[in-house]
Amino acid sequence: MTRENSPRDGEKDMEEVIMHVLIITDLEGVNGVLNFPDWCTPAGFRNETGCRFLTEEVNAAVAGFFAAGATQVTIVDAHGSGGSIRDEILDSRAALQRGSGSTPGKKRCDALAFVGQHAKAGTPNAHLAHTQTPEAVDYRMNGVSLGEFGQIAYEFYNDQQIPTIFAAGDLALTKEARDLVPGIFTTAVKEGFNPPLDSTCPAGEVMPRQSAALHYPRQQVLAGIRRQSELAVQKFLSDPGSFAMKPLAGPYQAEGEYRATSPELIPLVGDWPARRIRTGFHDTVAGAFREFYTLEWAKPEGEHYTLL
Repeated sequence: MTRENSPRDGEKDMEEVIMHVLIITDLEGVNGVLNFPDWCTPAGFRNETGCRFLTEEVNAAVAGFFAAGATQVTIVDAHGSGGSIRDEILDSRAALQRGSGSTPGKKRCDALAFVGQHAKAGTPNAHLAHTQTPEAVDYRMNGVSLGEFGQIAYEFYNDQQIPTIFAAGDLALTKEARDLVPGIFTTAVKEGFNPPLDSTCPAGEVMPRQSAALHYPRQQVLAGIRRQSELAVQKFLSDPGSFAMKPLAGPYQAEGEYRATSPELIPLVGDWPARRIRTGFHDTVAGAFREFYTLEWAKPEGEHYTLL
């Protein structure tokens, strides 16, 4: 939080608290979103409805944040290359950050939040769980298994001392978030009915096998997001230390394993990723991430290690 003094006609300087929340968005973890090809790709025949549902959930979070005392909210349109937030219905108080270069870490804030987030690859009873791509079997930082939520949350917390205070997504994601950030406020929007997928599952079957879910009543979901986001900011303003993450000490090394890419996924992922990846050691979480994702899509397909 930043504080500014503004003199008023000789009166004692007034202290104003400026509280900026950054919301990271995704699409698979939105209530009502049923599958990947129809709902989560621009060409999908239900994509427009999914994007509207996401924007409505974002608006509920924005309303809660402002009601509790936030003074600035920025939305990162982070699913794929962006374009999922419908700005014509977005809360007019929120700023929108989007585009292929719109990485989450480029925007300074006081607290981080997630809307529409899914669980990490291999999570049982999760809906559309994956870590970046369906090929991923597991991703680890210093031996700790992390999904997209954990990667971004640790980058902000360990590198910039910015806590994650709220997350909305499927029930498995909310459990994953509370495991890493015990004090976080969450809203579950649906729950999956799927067993965990092992490394032998073909990449092309990962999403279809995780398509069964119970979607909670939509108005109940929106009310829950608004209420929990409001409580999250209230708690942050009174006790920011309550959002501490489980310790993850540097130096940082990332590693991961991938399943074989299915030919039908090539038009979506654009290339064949590595099978195994291990980075060198870095002083920051962000540094380990950057090297990992450079190695991920390096050619040829195989095991990509940085020599230690």
